[in-house]
Amino acid sequence: MPLVAETISEAFSKFLRAKTPQQWEREEVSKYRSRIYDVLDAEYNVLSFYQSGSFSNGTGISTKSDVDYFAWIPYERKTLRPASLLTSIKNLYKKQLWEAHNVWVSRPTVSIDFRQLITQYEVTPAFYERTGANDQIVFVIPGPGDTWRESSPKAHLKYVRDSDKLHAGKVKGLARLLKAWKYEHSVPVSSFYLEMRAGEYGMKNSEILYPSALSRLMEQMLTHGVRAMNDPMGLVNRISPCGSESDRLTVLASMRRALPHLEAGYAKWMVNDWEASQEYQRVFGSDFPYVLRSG
Repeated sequence: MPLVAETISEAFSKFLRAKTPQQWEREEVSKYRSRIYDVLDAEYNVLSFYQSGSFSNGTGISTKSDVDYFAWIPYERKTLRPASLLTSIKNLYKKQLWEAHNVWVSRPTVSIDFRQLITQYEVTPAFYERTGANDQIVFVIPGPGDTWRESSPKAHLKYVRDSDKLHAGKVKGLARLLKAWKYEHSVPVSSFYLEMRAGEYGMKNSEILYPSALSRLMEQMLTHGVRAMNDPMGLVNRISPCGSESDRLTVLASMRRALPHLEAGYAKWMVNDWEASQEYQRVFGSDFPYVLRSG
């Protein structure tokens, strides 16, 4: 049964609640964590293993977001190219993780499917690179083109959380809305990239209202050609939106289709919320609440 709201503001609130991972999802995640860790640790003597990504950052989408694990492995196990390490970890899980329905390499991770309601689990191997500003550790992880790229997940998590605190939770809401659009239209854009763009928007703007923020942020990304962004913390190399040029062009086309509806939704907001809701349904799908006609 479709959700119904009386205003666009209420519609966004209901939509975000519906897209937030539920308790049963958190319970399922905890059920598999130990097994995923134990198998890897027995072979690689893992130094640290923790959940990263949108599911743990409070920006995940229910039944859509993967569960990401970041595995810090001793440097002596680092290979010249990431592909050989990812293949070795995949083979290890295929042999030892009997509960898994499927295991495969999906750079920069090894993906695991237990054929449960959570879409999949992803394990990213990481190696210490250096300690940056404010004692933030910078790692290298597998990247595009079978190369190593820099990553500092805890530092970037803090950045998004600090931005979110300035806006009483609306930065994470903005990131979740962008990801809802991504999953609705199967857009090959990095969730991490969208999250960092939302965090940057929160740091640069004094107020976040979803109708205006969505259209302005997507317009900004389009203006810059959805290209890699500078790390706002200055810790790592540029943050890529996707894994290939063809994917970037697909993202551009998807954003160009979405932006007119976001702009129309913003223009109709508080003028005719029923018409605005029709525009947002074209962006987010039929799960976005239907606003009742007034009068």
